[in-house]
Amino acid sequence: MEQIKKLFQNWDVSRVIRLVLAIAFGVGYLVSKESIYMFAAIFLGAQAVFNISCPGGSCSTTPVNEEKPIVKVEKYEPKN
Repeated sequence: MEQIKKLFQNWDVSRVIRLVLAIAFGVGYLVSKESIYMFAAIFLGAQAVFNISCPGGSCSTTPVNEEKPIVKVEKYEPKN
């Protein structure tokens, strides 16, 4: 039981929404037998379970540390 609590401890709203949509599309597939519903259910379910969505975490809902620069840019000064 502790492992289940630990698994769902760090879930945010977007992961829960993806899981609910995956379940809804799964039910839609069972009712209509349309393969697009099965694809959507697998896609959204995998995103929710493995917490993958945008590359590089660009659409993450968790706060980002603003003090740490992502890319360090130096000013270019040409040599004469």
